[in-house]
This record gives sequence, C-alpha cells and structure tokens, in this order.
Amino acid sequence: MGVGASHAALDLRPEKVFVADSQKTKFYVPDGLIVGGDEAIDDVVVLDIRHSRNQGFERIVIDLEGNRSGEPAAIQRPPYYQVEVSQVMKRLVFTIWGKPKLAFDAAKVKAAFRKSKAVKRVQLLPILEKDRWMFVVHLASGQPVEIFELNHPVRIIADVRSGPPAAVKGKGK
Repeated sequence: MGVGASHAALDLRPEKVFVADSQKTKFYVPDGLIVGGDEAIDDVVVLDIRHSRNQGFERIVIDLEGNRSGEPAAIQRPPYYQVEVSQVMKRLVFTIWGKPKLAFDAAKVKAAFRKSKAVKRVQLLPILEKDRWMFVVHLASGQPVEIFELNHPVRIIADVRSGPPAAVKGKGK
C-alpha cells in the first residue's frame, strides 16, 4: 500500500480524529489522525525538519514561515496540516497544506535523523500537488505521539514517547 492510500486504511471513526493543541499537554495518541493549523494560510515555506532527545520523548520539529511574493511574511499559526499516527505500521505521515515550498537541505535532514533512537528513517516525498506536501517518519517502534503547534517562530511539534508504553488518555475531536 502506498503512502497516499494510507488514509483509506486508517479507521476514521470520530474517536480516532484529534485536534492538535497550541501547547504541550502530554496527550499521546497511539493511532489516529491529528489535525491542526489554519486553512486560510495558503503560502508557506518549510524551513527545516529537526529533532532532539528529551526526558521521556524525542521531539520532531517542522519549522515554518509565511511567504508573500517570494519574501518572508508573518503568520500566526501553521497552515492546515494532518498527521496520521499508525502504531501498527510504526510511522507518522505528515501532510502540510498551504502551497508549501521546501527550503531545507534534504540530505542534512536525513543525516540528522540517523542519530535518532525513535526514528528509523525520514522519507521526504516530492511535491506532487501544488497545494500540499507529504513526508513520512518511520519509527523504530509503535510508540504514541503528541502533536501540537507553537508560534514565535511558527512550528509543528511531534513528540514521540520513549521508554515503555504508558496508559494513553482518550480525547477526541
């Protein structure tokens, strides 16, 4: 099954769809679809994808900025995005809307994740549709993930829980 078909395989019952918070809440999702961002933002630049190790989780950060006529423009939130979390497939599928332009060094991003304990590899897909871009984070294990967004600067955060699996709270859309 290809990445594009993955959403069809995901059981999209309402209790499996979550809305990203605007701060860390320690709400981890083992399986489901997490949505966030602002649908009105339609011109964005993906500046970088990076990670860091923290106590109890490994953080993946997608740095973003707005774009207007080729110049950086202020945005208050990320554009609309979805993150499919699949514990069985051990992956995260990120889809970022807003006519994204990619302004990072793909080789550098992939090399940085080689040091990750939580991430096996990052699959940076080509932009196939002008209004969105997808990439896949293949995880070492099916750990739950917390997704939230921050501003100043604008970024999407994915915290992959490390260590033994813990109880997961239920919080739907």
